[in-house]
Order: sequence, then C-alpha cells, then structure tokens
Amino acid sequence: MRIVILTYESLYSNLMTERLLSEFPGQVVGIVRSDRLVHGKNLKDGLLYLVRRTGLRFVGRKALELFQSRATAILFRLLRREPKVHSLRDMRQLYKVPVVGSVDVNSAETLAQIQAWQPEVIFSIYLNQLIAADLIKLPAIGTFNVHPALLPRHRGLFPYFWVISNREAETGVTIHWVDEKFDTGDLLMQRRLPVFPDDTITSLSYRCAELGATMLVEAVNLLQSGDPPRLKQNQANASYHSWPKPADQRRFREQGGSYGTIFELWKHM
Repeated sequence: MRIVILTYESLYSNLMTERLLSEFPGQVVGIVRSDRLVHGKNLKDGLLYLVRRTGLRFVGRKALELFQSRATAILFRLLRREPKVHSLRDMRQLYKVPVVGSVDVNSAETLAQIQAWQPEVIFSIYLNQLIAADLIKLPAIGTFNVHPALLPRHRGLFPYFWVISNREAETGVTIHWVDEKFDTGDLLMQRRLPVFPDDTITSLSYRCAELGATMLVEAVNLLQSGDPPRLKQNQANASYHSWPKPADQRRFREQGGSYGTIFELWKHM
C-alpha cells in the first residue's frame, strides 16, 4: 500500500511518522511537511498572531520547545549520538523517503507532487492546515487524520491543555476519515488513555503519540484488509477549542497544571 504523510514537524508527530516508516518499509512514498507555524502567515506574522491570542508566556514556552528540539537534533549529529526519535531530515536519509516542504498543502504544486506519488492512503499527522476536497479525494482508499483526543470531544487545537485544565480522568487518540472541516469526519478507530494526577502536557503529549503510533500500524493493517469502518461522531458530545487565552492559562496554573520541564522533554529525545 502506498502511503503519503502530511505533517507539522514536532517530537510527537515525528515519533508516529517514524513508526510507519520502520513498520512498513518502502510503503511510505512521500512526506509533506507544513512550513507554516500558523497557516497563511509567515513566521513573524504567525508569532505576532499567537502573542496576541495567547500571550508571551505561552509563545515563549512553545518557542523553547521548538528550539530545544532543533538544538538537540544538531547536538546529536555532532556527537554522533543516535536519537530516540529522528528529525524529518534524518528520516529522509535513513528511510530513503522524499520529504518536501509546503506553505499550503492544497496548492497546485503540492497537489501535483502528491499525485505523482500515487498514494492509496494519506495520513495527516498533527498537520496544522485544513485539507481541502481535492486533496481529500486524491488517494484511492482515503485520507485520515490522527487527533490526540476522544472525538468529538476536544476538536481543534492543543487538546492536552484542555484535558489537564478540566481535570479529566481520561483522554485518548482518534484516527478518523478527513472531511472538509477540522476533526469532524467519521471515526476509523479510537483508543482510550488514562490521565494521571502528575501528568504534564509533555508527558501526556508523549503518551498520546506513543498510542497514536501503535494505532497507525493497526490502521494500515485494517485498511489493507479491506472494508474499513466509518463510524459517525456523536455531535451531542462535541466540543471545540482554539489556542488557550491568557485567562485559560492562569486557570490552568491555578489548578496545578504544568507544561513539564526541559529535562522531561529531553528524556524523550
């Protein structure tokens, strides 16, 4: 089965991407990397947008996480140390898979590239762009998205934050068929995950990524077997979140929520 991956690069998305590459050698025929922090905005405008929406504290935390990931990848290369999770740049060499950047995955140029790969399945792994109809319909079997929550609850952005902020006892991961809205398509599969009292956003993000990687392997096997399920989401249970505002973050901290430390992130790298 020919697989194309659409992704925004992070430790967590890379963990899932590499699991597919290692489990199904030669079947991932191309990777499209989103090159926009915020869709439709360059880096400067994207950062300004996030500062206005979320405040400096949140943007600083995300910038530190990004810097640490990039700096660690460079350091490991210099020290010739093998990371637990490779960067897309390293995966391109290790697994001999093409990786192309795109500021708009629905552009004619990107669409033509994906068509040339002739995918049977497209997996969106933490992609930060909305996928349009032409791209959804392109693969022979279907286009699927990995979302780290129990859809239809916590559609949208940064579900770990809202799960911990609401002191929820469980969360999970969903793989669903993609339609033309965010996180509203029929379910392919869903798995639950307990939320522990000492979970941080870092620890919960990583555990969701590990579960998501296992589920992606199951999904490929399920799709290859034929007749994959399409289970309707229960709209009565739906909720949607965008970026957390400063007031949301204050409530998160007041309730004992934690993003985790740089050392916690380091141990997963």
